[in-house]
Amino acid sequence: MHKERDDYFMRLAFRQALRGRGRTSPNPLVGAVIVKNNCVIATGYHGFFGGPHSEVVALSKLTGRRAVGAILYVNLEPCCYHGKTPPCTEAIKAAGIGRVVIGCEDPNPLVAGKGIKELKDSGIEVRTGVLENEAQRINAPYLTSMTQKRPWVVIKMAQTLDGRLALSSGESRWISGEKSRREVHRLRSHLDAVLLGVRTVIQDDPELTVRFVRGRNPLRVVLDSRLRTPIKARILHQAEPEKTILLTTNQASPKKRNVIEQTGARVLTVRAAKNGFVDMHAALRKLARLNIQSLLVEGGASVHRSLLLSKKVDKVIIFMAPKFLGADGIATVGALGLHSLRAMPEFSWRRTRFVGDDLWLELEKCSPA
Repeated sequence: MHKERDDYFMRLAFRQALRGRGRTSPNPLVGAVIVKNNCVIATGYHGFFGGPHSEVVALSKLTGRRAVGAILYVNLEPCCYHGKTPPCTEAIKAAGIGRVVIGCEDPNPLVAGKGIKELKDSGIEVRTGVLENEAQRINAPYLTSMTQKRPWVVIKMAQTLDGRLALSSGESRWISGEKSRREVHRLRSHLDAVLLGVRTVIQDDPELTVRFVRGRNPLRVVLDSRLRTPIKARILHQAEPEKTILLTTNQASPKKRNVIEQTGARVLTVRAAKNGFVDMHAALRKLARLNIQSLLVEGGASVHRSLLLSKKVDKVIIFMAPKFLGADGIATVGALGLHSLRAMPEFSWRRTRFVGDDLWLELEKCSPA
């Protein structure tokens, strides 16, 4: 009975946490539910970076001694240090909460079990690991950033049934349908940054903004080892030019760099790989230092290839259109140079669903990189 009840209220906490999606980074998504006599008496979520934490939001809705002896459900271990806000553990203790149920521990070295210990030491009953896999999935970007010092990477592919993303001429508008494109804009609004290769910039001249749904624009990142991005490219002329970042190498022209920087875009130099392109490991480390926790990769084929070979892809989302291009099309992923099936990048199925006439295929990494 305890388990079923805890699972039920933890799922309500998950639902609260997701209300902050797209606004809390680099903080995690956290939701709180306070229960007394098997009834929800308050809820809260972390709504934006720098704002009050979910536990404090929920507790602030209770007057007098209503929280005394109540159960707090929270999807992530409560913080126990002074940051932009006071520690949540202090508020929990002061309110008289009798039991705390936690989805997963916080790997942040400032917390990392210390919050749980503090609550237990104060006499509060604590249960951890409730629906832990789901709790970790909600905060995959934050947890990846904390434990692996790189962004959580999602590759988005729009392709035909035979795995083609464009004609050999580069024409790709539109392989997927309108509803799929709307979903892509929703993904953009939820993640910190969108990344693509310079060939896609040259061929498609994308804006990489959020237009079909409500939400904030992500950072725009271009892998451009020689700074071939046209100075008239739309990505350099958006309302917030500082949100455009070009990752280049020492092979780039200083003159072109200066011209691009005059648009307000940022140009950052990273190490080159043996093939002369931007080294993917170095690129991800650079983005992590900019507090980018989640990254949506939108192409093209050579970028997909490089990331898959780096084994730093956490999720793949494929919008598969009921169409064929055959040998006239460009493969969604460039040649991987595999000499054994054991070397294949491998994923597990997460879910499938229809988006208009297209099929959404969602895959997750089988094991940590």
